[in-house]
Amino acid sequence: MKFSILVPAYNEEQSIASCLNSLISVAYDGKEVIVIDDASTDHTVQAIEKLLDKGVILVRREKNGGRAAALNSGLQRATGDVIITTDADTVVPSDWLQRFSSCFEQQGVVAVGGAYQAYNKDKSLANATSILDQILNGVFRKSLVPNKLSGVNSAILRKALLDLGGFNENSWWSEDSELGWKLKRTGKVVYDPNNIVSTQYPDTWSDIWKRKFYWGYAMGLKFREQMPFNIKLWLRPMIFLVLFISLLTFLATIPFGMNLSLIPGFIFSLLLGSLTVVYIPLGAIVMVRNRDRISLKTLSLLAVLPIVREFAYVYGMFLGFCNGRVVSIRPSWKEK
Repeated sequence: MKFSILVPAYNEEQSIASCLNSLISVAYDGKEVIVIDDASTDHTVQAIEKLLDKGVILVRREKNGGRAAALNSGLQRATGDVIITTDADTVVPSDWLQRFSSCFEQQGVVAVGGAYQAYNKDKSLANATSILDQILNGVFRKSLVPNKLSGVNSAILRKALLDLGGFNENSWWSEDSELGWKLKRTGKVVYDPNNIVSTQYPDTWSDIWKRKFYWGYAMGLKFREQMPFNIKLWLRPMIFLVLFISLLTFLATIPFGMNLSLIPGFIFSLLLGSLTVVYIPLGAIVMVRNRDRISLKTLSLLAVLPIVREFAYVYGMFLGFCNGRVVSIRPSWKEK
């Protein structure tokens, strides 16, 4: 089985060399590494050209079109049986392709999603966000997430991908999610929590908010086009709706006595706890499992980070559904 690894890149001069060197070092004979430069304005191309003698294939686009457009340019050049996508700021393990190969030996598998963690663990906020993702994606094995594929670590049968028309260039910030839903109708999409890549995480509150907001906005646009009947897609907005209603009900019933306000107060506390303090012990477990030093700062961030991220996502989803316009939001390059 031959793998074609697609790496879309836009202004990634600082990280592209580390990414490509890790891909070159992967122990697997049947592979090709294709980097698609999406009209970068920095020295990304020059950094890639230094590695062309090691088998890296460079595809240059004259006009910037976003992540999905770049991936489609790479897909046209690919010759492998399986298409793998990752980001230009990502480092992969040496057994990366072997793990993907083992998953495709299962009957009926058309796509495989892998896990990811922070490369920049020295940043407290990035590390906390990474641990939160490991809880949701590893401990719960993405059971709370409606899609098992992520653009930073996914493998798809080339034929299945071509049958679906490739990557949807109009589905910015959610092309991997949309692709995962479509592929589930054609075969089995599996998730390997032990196939982990390391990638750059946002390390400021504004970047974390922006990323989750954009994902939510993109999902809201999808909801506007077609209302999906998938309980996992409705889980997050419904939790916040119940949280908001229970809080209002609790405040409105306080003047009438504790007996009346007890139930809405309990529901609000339960939901708030599920989005905050419950992640502290789970985060400590993940740290111990990863053999990382227990950081009180990181654990304290885990009490706030989940509700901030989820609120940004749901708020973006609401605006996307109501507005139905992209406005000034540009296509994504970081599908995490």
